[in-house]
Amino acid sequence: MRRSRLLVRSAHAGQASPDAAANSPPAPAHSWRRSWPLVVEIGVLALAVWAAAHLVNLTVYGARVPNEDVREYRLYALRFWTQPPLFHHLPVEYPPLSIVPFTLSVLPPLSDVMSVFMVWMGLLFVGGYCWLRRVAGSPRARTYAIYVLIGAASTVFARFDLVPALVTLLALYCAQRRRFRWAYILLALGVLLKLYPVFLIPLVAIEQWRTLHPAPTAAATDGHGGRIASLGAVVRALIGPVDRAALWSVARGLGACAAVIVLGFGGAALLSGAGAFSGFSYAGLRPLQIESTPASLLWFGRFLGFPAHDVYTFHSLNLVGPLDVLLEPLSALALVLGCLVVYWRHLRGRLDAGHAFVACLCMVLVTNKIFSPQYLIWVLPLVAYVMELDLLWLAVGVLTTLIYPFLYFAHPHILLVAADWRFLPAIALRNVLLVVVTVRATLDRPAWDLAAARNTLTRVAAVGRRVWPARATPHGMRFR
Repeated sequence: MRRSRLLVRSAHAGQASPDAAANSPPAPAHSWRRSWPLVVEIGVLALAVWAAAHLVNLTVYGARVPNEDVREYRLYALRFWTQPPLFHHLPVEYPPLSIVPFTLSVLPPLSDVMSVFMVWMGLLFVGGYCWLRRVAGSPRARTYAIYVLIGAASTVFARFDLVPALVTLLALYCAQRRRFRWAYILLALGVLLKLYPVFLIPLVAIEQWRTLHPAPTAAATDGHGGRIASLGAVVRALIGPVDRAALWSVARGLGACAAVIVLGFGGAALLSGAGAFSGFSYAGLRPLQIESTPASLLWFGRFLGFPAHDVYTFHSLNLVGPLDVLLEPLSALALVLGCLVVYWRHLRGRLDAGHAFVACLCMVLVTNKIFSPQYLIWVLPLVAYVMELDLLWLAVGVLTTLIYPFLYFAHPHILLVAADWRFLPAIALRNVLLVVVTVRATLDRPAWDLAAARNTLTRVAAVGRRVWPARATPHGMRFR
């Protein structure tokens, strides 16, 4: 009986009357109502991308300065794919896998190389936005667009750094979902694209270890509420008894990561010989780039009587002086110690994987002797994915865009840029803010949003009223 009723219902559903069909709401309109916010978001995003592209045109082409980076990408790609012996001419100052995004500059083979490459990077940027919107929600995706378009408007579509940045973000996503094998492989590919993801590999190993071997809740205490005095006791409390299965899993992941890296550089060495490792020697020979934090310290040394002057070498503006002999090794030491602090806090559970990724890359940016404007792209997608909208990061982005391209192209020659009274102070202020956000990320402090800014201003006003109390005026009125 029940079967016959179901058949009758299905028959009536298949032969609906014209009146019922006319009165029923059309499905396409309903689906449009549900999808129109995404369409609007993509449209606004496209306008923002168009505005950023015009910013590049106005600052670079308006100043009649060709984009040498994209032209260099094209030359590398043409040499690799067309110049005999084929596939033997790898990029000189970049890791071997960078030839993949460089090839985008010749696909399709049009005369306007800059526009071709910008279209590819624009599509990648929009793809990252849509992916973030799906996995992290619209607010985080909009934060990603705001950060990148404000802090890297003139470089995100004119450099290939968005490629390793999104690969690194995908590696974090895999690590958070315990897909550690993919996280290791993605970071290895990131190292072959741009060297900096190598500092993130220990974080994935620590995250895998903490997942397979959770530390006891009293790892930092002696069992009676007191702190453990010795470092060895803390390590023993964190690691506990030897878990061979967990150690073997972590070792296999690190081995797979190392195998991909060795295979990439080994294959490049077979193709181009010593040129496969030219990126390491090239970076080691470079002086303090003028936008780096060590260079800002070198500039501060001027006020203490230590001379420093700017030079244009290695296709960048650098700062040299007697103190750079001391600052270069100190910056390398600070990089190692800063990353070790982040690793240690992540091992103790003081930082989750997302905040550890952000803090580690901040350490790399702050302590490195080289800082180009496009390096900010490395960390901005991670900040948007992990943290909320932060006014300090917005300030870092605004200052970076002010420095490049506006102050750089405010003068007809690059050697005149450092003489601009706004240039080095703007860099120093940006670097101070970078140090602040690095400390906050390492200590896992919340984002400095509008509410936090309002509270801070209220506290500053209260301190000001205590330091400078209101004074009575001759007319009996009081200033507040």
